[in-house]
Amino acid sequence: MTTFLIIGAAGIVLVLFTLVVGDLLDGVLGLDSLDSDLFSVSSIAAFVGAFGFGGALALAFVDSMALAVVAGLAVGSAAAWGAVRLTRALKSGENSAALRTDAMLGHPGRVVTAIPADGYGEISLTVAGHVRKLAARAERPVEAGAEVWVSAILSPTAVEVTPADAIPPMVP
Repeated sequence: MTTFLIIGAAGIVLVLFTLVVGDLLDGVLGLDSLDSDLFSVSSIAAFVGAFGFGGALALAFVDSMALAVVAGLAVGSAAAWGAVRLTRALKSGENSAALRTDAMLGHPGRVVTAIPADGYGEISLTVAGHVRKLAARAERPVEAGAEVWVSAILSPTAVEVTPADAIPPMVP
């Protein structure tokens, strides 16, 4: 039983390490090149931890190492499957409505590349916790570093902005 508990503890340590280091570990180990969430550090950590604790629990009820290993494999596989599903669900959130360009209407941003009178510059803005850079045009030239508001959507990658100093203050 001690062996299973050590394996389970190793899975928890791997999960905690992954929380601190993030996706860097996937890149260092080359796991991200497999283009599959099945071989991500989070799914491997879920499998290892659940295998260890599932095997220990099975060994507490049944005095057979073979059955404990089978139970550990079953519980570990279920945990890895859950980690893969959760990872995919979180990644699919990148395509949510909050990240659509039309959801950025009215949001403040900052000019990254100066906007000329007859052309496009670039702005950076944060919507729903995600930083986006978009091409931007304005009715008048706007210097880099100026605060602006998105006043119109021109395309999925371009917006029209109004400098913050051109917006009259609201009267209460």
